[in-house]
Parts: sequence; C-alpha cells; structure tokens
Amino acid sequence: MKSSVIINTYNEDPNILRRAVDSYIDQCDQLIISTVEGDKSLKYIKGVDWAILPKAKHVGKSPFGSFQQINNALPMVKGEYFCWASGNDYAQPHKILMEIDTLIRTKAHVCYSSFYVHKMNGRKLQPFHDYDYQRHLQNNFVSDCSMITRYILDKYLPFHQQWNNMAYWDLWLRVYEGEGNVFAYNPIPTWTYVHRDTDMSKVRKKSPEQIAKNNQDKINMLKHHEGIKSKVGAGNH
Repeated sequence: MKSSVIINTYNEDPNILRRAVDSYIDQCDQLIISTVEGDKSLKYIKGVDWAILPKAKHVGKSPFGSFQQINNALPMVKGEYFCWASGNDYAQPHKILMEIDTLIRTKAHVCYSSFYVHKMNGRKLQPFHDYDYQRHLQNNFVSDCSMITRYILDKYLPFHQQWNNMAYWDLWLRVYEGEGNVFAYNPIPTWTYVHRDTDMSKVRKKSPEQIAKNNQDKINMLKHHEGIKSKVGAGNH
C-alpha cells in the first residue's frame, strides 16, 4: 500500500467533512477518519477506515484533543507515505501523487507544499521557501499537511502531546535534529486551508487565556530544542 491519509474530525458539519473526504478518497490508497465515539459522521461516511477514540478518554475539542485523535489513528497507517488532513479543509486532485513524486525525486523524507488560504473575500496563495533550520526555529513554515515517508512515521511519531498546538512544529524540529535537512519544498499548491469563525485558531485569538497558554507552549517547546540546537550546528546539514 503506497499512501495513507488521516482526516481528523470531531462533530464536523456533514457537508464540510464530505468535501474533505471526497478530495482525498480517490487519490490515496487508505483513508482513515479519526474521530471520537458518538460522532454523527459515523452514520453517513462509507468506504473509509475508522479510528474511534472513546469519549471517556477524549479531553474535548482542543489542540491536545486533536493530537490525541491523531496518535490514536497512527497504528492503523499502512502506507509507505503518509499525511494528515483536517476535516475542514480539502486537497487539490494532484496532492498525493505530486508530493510522493517530489519525495522520490529529491530523496527527501518530508515534502511540504504551498497552499491556498480561503477566506470570505476570496482565495490567495500561501507560498514558502526552501528549508532553513535557523528560520524554522523562529517560525514554523512546514505545513501540518506535509507528506512524510514511513521511515519518519516509524521513527518520530507519535506526537508529543504535551506541546499542544506546537506538536507538529516540534515534530519537524525533531526530524531535522535527527536526520538533517531531509525536507523538500513543493511551490505548487496542493490543498486549501479554509478560514472559519469556529476554527480553534480563531476562537483562541479571542481568549487572552488561550493566547497566553499558546505563547507559553511555544516558549517551552523551543526552549526544549535549544539544548539540541548546539549539537546540530548553526547551519543546515
């Protein structure tokens, strides 16, 4: 089996989740929907694998809860290549093939792509740049939806949930610190990030407490990597 995708969702609007599923199901070999016991989507989504977290174990809709769900689904992944997706967003028809081809061509282990950002006033391109570790210590430009090889999945996952919303950033830093520059940037957009008022990131920006917690998680996570930084050197491998 070549490619697996985990779509994370929790009581999502049926039409929005259906859009996400439809955008991936025909271009990957295995589609896993990770959700929580009692999710209404269990009744109407067919032809996928399910990773269902017991409601009693789930901490609720939060970054920690999202990574709980992803970690719960990871043992089900069968593919040689893997990416995560949000139930809110959707893929371009070429995402899986293009990113896997990029990994094969460059002999990299992580392919991160540009993407579209869809807001009320239209859609715009979000471009990035080739990988640079020093820039990465300042800002995470490697998308959560990046394609990774089985090697990375087996060696560096599950996610370290204690970093909450910073868990993906932490993963990418750990990959660099362990492997060097195994990242390939694809400038052709492969998916669309949809802004909604109900998104956790939007809700967080309205809460001083959540903003403070998110900022502290970032400080703590980066401080954790400071000791490793001196061992890998100032430049890229």
